[in-house]
Amino acid sequence: MSKLLEKLQHLSRGGTQPIGFRAGAAMTKGPSMALIASLSPGDAIAGGSADAVLLSLSKLKVEGLRKTIASLSDIPWGVSLEEVRAEEVSQLGEMGCDFLVFEARAPLSFLREGKMGRMVHIEPSLAEGLIRAIEQLPIDAVLIGMEGELSVKALMGCQHVANLVGKPLVVQIPRGISKEELEQLSQVGIVGVAVRLEGDIEEELSRLRQAIAELSPPRRRRERAEPLIPHLGEETTLLEEEEEEV
Repeated sequence: MSKLLEKLQHLSRGGTQPIGFRAGAAMTKGPSMALIASLSPGDAIAGGSADAVLLSLSKLKVEGLRKTIASLSDIPWGVSLEEVRAEEVSQLGEMGCDFLVFEARAPLSFLREGKMGRMVHIEPSLAEGLIRAIEQLPIDAVLIGMEGELSVKALMGCQHVANLVGKPLVVQIPRGISKEELEQLSQVGIVGVAVRLEGDIEEELSRLRQAIAELSPPRRRRERAEPLIPHLGEETTLLEEEEEEV
């Protein structure tokens, strides 16, 4: 199983309670978010700086990828797929790829890659019916796109997706995002953040790691209690039997 997916699922089960028509919440301890560093081939980070690394490739170049992978040590890594063929995806699996990120227009063959975590990248503006459909497909997590600074509209978009999908949610964040903004994302159910990094990579990762560690404890989701409604036919049968006994 994907190491990143396993962490996201753990955080989702004990993660924050989204605002809205969800069940009650209870407080839990521990970090509420996974930190994913989005890098270009050739970049390197220190072990433990991030929970996972996402390599953005418009076209897969395996030999160039191997050098970057070697520098990651035991950090789970994945690839954002744009223009790749099915055989190249299989090759990624053989190289130890932990998860795939793909657009909704990706070939159906991507959904058959069971050994790697499958994360679909969507915009909150996607039609509500299509967002709901994610719940029924063999997709493990959702990456929510975001442009520019975190705004009220962007936060509303994250909440909208959280209301429609029960799978782990990751959001793209801008560099320099504040602890307070991370807190707001956490409160609407985001359990992972992906940040595009270049230049002073370690400094920004360290700042984000510290900010996530200082977030308020997440609130655990509780299952919604379903009322037990007797079946009308069963009730009628029971009344008939009582009348016959009388």
